[in-house]
Amino acid sequence: MNNIHPDLALESKAKTSPVVVGCIETLSQGYEFLELINDDDYVYVAQPHVSSSIGEHYRHWIDLFQAIQHQSGKIDYNVRRRGHRVERSISLAKQEIAELIQWLFNLPHQQLNQNVCVETEIMLSQTHSEEVKSTLVRELTFATLHATHHFAMAKVVASLRGVQTQASFGVAPATASYQRAQ
Repeated sequence: MNNIHPDLALESKAKTSPVVVGCIETLSQGYEFLELINDDDYVYVAQPHVSSSIGEHYRHWIDLFQAIQHQSGKIDYNVRRRGHRVERSISLAKQEIAELIQWLFNLPHQQLNQNVCVETEIMLSQTHSEEVKSTLVRELTFATLHATHHFAMAKVVASLRGVQTQASFGVAPATASYQRAQ
C-alpha cells in the first residue's frame, strides 16, 4: 500500500463498523498530512510552543495503535519505542500507517466487542501501572481520538513551518459535528 486515498474509508463502510471506518479515516488523514511536509518539518521541534517533533508525536500515536494490534487479551500502553527510527522517517511512518489500515480492513467485526485488559501508567510522581478492563472497540476509539489530538499538535508545528493543512486536520469528530450543525 504505497498511497492512501480518501475513498478507502468510504469503501470500507460496507464491510465493517463505524468505529473501524473512523479509525481508517483518521489514519488516512495522518498519512495524507505526511505528504504535505518534508523531512526537516517532520523532525523540527518548535520550542517553546511544542516540545516534541511531528515525528515524535506520530511515533507515540502509532505505538498506541500497535499496542492494540498486537494484543492477545492485554493491551500494554507502557510499551513505547521512544527514539525509534519512525520518529525521523516519514517513509517509515507512512509504511506503518498503511500496515495499520490494512490490519483494520481485515479486522473481523465480531472481534470488536471482545474483552481486553489494558495496562498503563497513571502517576507522574512515581512509577505505577494500573490494569483495567475494556473492549477492543473502546480502545480503538481511544487511539483514534488520541491520534487526532496529536494531529492538532502536528498542525501547530506545520503552521510554524509555513505548511498549510486541511482545515479538518486535528479536529475531533464531536467538534466536526458541532461545526456542521452551525
